[in-house]
Amino acid sequence: MSVVKIPSYTDKINFKESHDLSGSGVTEDSAKRISEVFDRQIKAGLHPGAQLVVLKNGRAIVDQYGGYTDTRKSVPVTPTTKFLTFSVTKPLTSACIFKLVDESKVTLDSHVGEYWPEFACNGKEEITIRQVLLHQSGLPVRGFINQLLNISNTEKISGYLAGQKPEFQPGTKTAYQYLNFGFILGEIIKRVSGKPVDDFLGEKYLWPMGINNTSMNISEPEDDGYAKLCSGTFDHRLVASIFNSSSFRQAVIPAASLHSTARDLAVFFQMLLNEGKYGGTKYLERTTVQLATSLGNEGFDESIKRVTRWGYGFSLGGEHKINPDLPDGMGYGSSLDTFGHFGQRTSMAWADKRTGLVVVFLCNRFLSSTDYKIRLREISDAVWDVAGD
Repeated sequence: MSVVKIPSYTDKINFKESHDLSGSGVTEDSAKRISEVFDRQIKAGLHPGAQLVVLKNGRAIVDQYGGYTDTRKSVPVTPTTKFLTFSVTKPLTSACIFKLVDESKVTLDSHVGEYWPEFACNGKEEITIRQVLLHQSGLPVRGFINQLLNISNTEKISGYLAGQKPEFQPGTKTAYQYLNFGFILGEIIKRVSGKPVDDFLGEKYLWPMGINNTSMNISEPEDDGYAKLCSGTFDHRLVASIFNSSSFRQAVIPAASLHSTARDLAVFFQMLLNEGKYGGTKYLERTTVQLATSLGNEGFDESIKRVTRWGYGFSLGGEHKINPDLPDGMGYGSSLDTFGHFGQRTSMAWADKRTGLVVVFLCNRFLSSTDYKIRLREISDAVWDVAGD
């Protein structure tokens, strides 16, 4: 068993001093090798624009951005350009649940219906918060079409979801919950705290942490300050069009609508790597973070159709060991000490407890289900080559 060492760095990250690599154990020449991969991918046309931040022991060894916000190449990507991160949203929504755990307002083994009484019907009476976090609720895609048609009406979506029947007996199988993960947990957060999930996330984490370019929606979709999606595959052209629409950009989708920057997400994952502390403030208890990022289930996932490793709202590393024929987006050095999430063939954010690494990559082009993982693996492998000791 590997020895997990938690970095002692808990001060706020100063990205303006990313050239100062003292304490990171990484030289400037080594860091440039990661940057070269980033530049090469944009030059090769894998995506119009992107951002990449790599932290090592709290130091920004790479803080890079380039390309354009769309295929017209009219607006350059900047450090504050917001990218739609899709399922990278899930760890942040999970962190809101764990904040309620720390406040003794919910427990993981409580039934969802204890906080949302209308939900406790049609075979859903025994579903627990733990099962939702582990994608074992039995509701991976129930109500999906209705959700798409009413994406801006959270109340209607919640009411419709409350009346659904599970697709299988809760707790008996694992099946990735694409959107229901967030709609269920988001409703719990609202019922318990009295605040919508986006406000709760902002008040408990984002605003006090100085994370100022992150939100669960875009209030003005015509603004040039966010990246527009495009597709490198025929089957994702419609998806790109849908997610570029005003209705989706303005909707709060607690499993998939986080708009953020690589810098902001790096700060959030550094806080988790610091076992809940950042900038002199404790946001989560140490034991809570340890639980959230620990292995909750390893086995075949009925939605994704492969073996997966799930923490409590987090994807865990080491996919190259359990699916050796598939590219591992977190790279060859990832293991159960590595926690994070991927976002709909575009984005990733992960941290590693053993090495003190945080890696966030955001871009604006869908690739195929294999090619996007190859793109991410190339970046992650470069990080492991340079800083993975």
